[in-house]
Amino acid sequence: MAQPSELYVVTRSTKTFKIRSESNPVIGLFRTRDRGQTWEHFGWEAAKCFSVAVDTSQTPPVWYLACGNGVHKSSDGGKTWAILTGREMTECLKVAIDRLHPDTLYVATAYGIFKSVDGGRSWEEKNLGLTSTFTSTVLIDAREPNVLYCATEAGIHRSRDGGELWEPAGLLGLAVRTLIQHPSRPEIFLAGTENDGVFVSHDGGKTWMARNRGLAHRTVYALAASKSDPDLFLAGTFRGGVYKSTDGGRTWHPANTNLTNLDIHALAIDPTDAGVMYAGTLNDGVWMSTDGAKTWRFIGLETSQVWDMVIYE
Repeated sequence: MAQPSELYVVTRSTKTFKIRSESNPVIGLFRTRDRGQTWEHFGWEAAKCFSVAVDTSQTPPVWYLACGNGVHKSSDGGKTWAILTGREMTECLKVAIDRLHPDTLYVATAYGIFKSVDGGRSWEEKNLGLTSTFTSTVLIDAREPNVLYCATEAGIHRSRDGGELWEPAGLLGLAVRTLIQHPSRPEIFLAGTENDGVFVSHDGGKTWMARNRGLAHRTVYALAASKSDPDLFLAGTFRGGVYKSTDGGRTWHPANTNLTNLDIHALAIDPTDAGVMYAGTLNDGVWMSTDGAKTWRFIGLETSQVWDMVIYE
């Protein structure tokens, strides 16, 4: 069996809330190195966070958290943290790190895209050409770091010049909730939408095709693609749980055995073992499958609203 990878999980809140003299449950950034047997918490205990990005090219790795009150950064393995942003940048939803120039960062927020070229010390708004500034995610193309994609309330937009100018790039008029690039086939992109299901592009985002056969629940908040099995996809839906495709998205099948919560907001497939999968629920923590989503079991963060999960080898 492959050595377990590091799983980072971001929780936004919990369904348990205490008042007066009692402490509220810890939320924010968690990590497990042993598939949920033990968990570590990093950062502030009550930070409302949406996603995490880790720059593994540096020693120690540099961590960025996209949170409700801005972008948080740790340069010492999570021991200490600083808020990089001011009141002009709130409701930060996603951080992307340029792999060739790791001091260059992009952040998707409820108010558009922001860019930093100095590791987060200063930021510039980059919204020219966006038809909607509610951006749920931003992607840096794995082949060309100056090419960016973002998901908006009005479709997918693309920039060819590092965010200086955006142009519509597909699914116009649709609310796109999640957007990923295939980890081993970078010409393939997958998009999940509100009410309209999954769309797949095989030509770098130039054209998109609906891939919804068998997908009975069409609000898709999470997508994952296997690095080792190019045709293996997962979709996390609202009230429909996890759907699995083994043919590149052409057909989907429910994969929810033992799952007690069918609101899925985060998914991950282990890059070293395609049979190991993780699902983050809204208010019921993290679940794991070791048999390719045939069955699931709870592994931690009880009552947490899981917003993001990332695996690092």
